[in-house]
Amino acid sequence: MFLPLSVTPHETRTHKPSVPPNCRFEINDAEDDWDFTERFDYIHGRTLLTCFTDPKHVLSQAFDALAPGGYLEFQDPVYPFEYVGPPAVSSDLYRWVELCIEGSAKLGRPWTNVVHYKRWMEEIGFEDVVELTFYMPTNPWAKGKYFKQVGALLKENFMNGIEGMSLRVIGALGWTAEEIRAFLVRVKRDIQDPSITCYVLM
Repeated sequence: MFLPLSVTPHETRTHKPSVPPNCRFEINDAEDDWDFTERFDYIHGRTLLTCFTDPKHVLSQAFDALAPGGYLEFQDPVYPFEYVGPPAVSSDLYRWVELCIEGSAKLGRPWTNVVHYKRWMEEIGFEDVVELTFYMPTNPWAKGKYFKQVGALLKENFMNGIEGMSLRVIGALGWTAEEIRAFLVRVKRDIQDPSITCYVLM
């Protein structure tokens, strides 16, 4: 049986989470040299497509940091998005993806690198590289309970995070914050439109 715990604002500020004695947290930039004193059995990265100027270098450093027999797992969405049927080229969602690809390339951190992960891993020396593909509708337009749930979750992620994703990347193309926010009103409308049968490969 679980009972609700009442916490005062003061307790919230001073409470320190319990950390197991065999666990510690480190904050580092993955693009810097990896100078860990120990090797890892498992390295996981997720939604990193926006992060690196040289993803292959990061993968190479992960390879060197793994213990013999260790595993590396990356999970990232593939840009551009796909469509069931003809792409909705006149939609603002389609335009948003195009702008993000253009802006991220201008910033030197292309969002289109994910399709190269498997090849890069093999070139670096990883063995038994397996690439799994998952289909994620951008809203609950797809048939079936599973895909409707996945679509609902992805839609919420987009609705909550798209402004933060867009301001820097589309801003690199010369757009003002006001112009981007006005544009995103229309993009969000498309994200919620079940007639736009868009999906993300993950």
